[in-house]
Amino acid sequence: MFTRPQIATVVAEFLGTAALVMVALVLSQTTAVSYFVGTSVAAALVVLYMIFGSISGGHFNPALTFGMWTARQIGTIRGILYVGAQLLGGLAALELFQYFTNRTLQAKNLEFSTPMWLAEVVGTALVALALTAAIRKGYDSLQTAVVYGVSFFVGILIAATASAAYLNPAIALGERSWNAVYVLGPLVGGLIGVNLYMMLMTTEKSPIRIQRLRRRR
Repeated sequence: MFTRPQIATVVAEFLGTAALVMVALVLSQTTAVSYFVGTSVAAALVVLYMIFGSISGGHFNPALTFGMWTARQIGTIRGILYVGAQLLGGLAALELFQYFTNRTLQAKNLEFSTPMWLAEVVGTALVALALTAAIRKGYDSLQTAVVYGVSFFVGILIAATASAAYLNPAIALGERSWNAVYVLGPLVGGLIGVNLYMMLMTTEKSPIRIQRLRRRR
């Protein structure tokens, strides 16, 4: 049976991803300016990591979880549960957004485009590398949250030159843009970013531990 802390990690990933996708949905429906979208999503990510990072590790992104799994930084069961929770969070955000606005978002049909796909790969790889580095260097929760948020902002600006810059399959699901560009692109980017740092920039091979907030006596 699952223990309470194990259930808490999955719930944290669900809630964190749902909130992140909701912010992305609201911004995408009100502005097309990548700078404003990136700023808002990055700020939300910083706050969400501060809330849930010490509980689950604060991935909120199937691409990052996939990258961590390929580098053997998380177990298979945990990875599956995280991805499931993240995708359910994306769906929950979509349904809640449609309920609040009383309208149905139409699915976006998109033909595969190499520049768009590569933009998602590069943007997500940057985010994955930055988060892995912050955790490996032992940054505290605030420092890691800032690194995570700022790297996501930079990744969005870079990817927005060619794509919608979702950098997250859960956001793509919430935006009803589930296709090879916005699913496979981030997955490949997550794989590259995490493994690049693990293979070339660190000698520590033990699995990444979830950061815990130190209690002050």
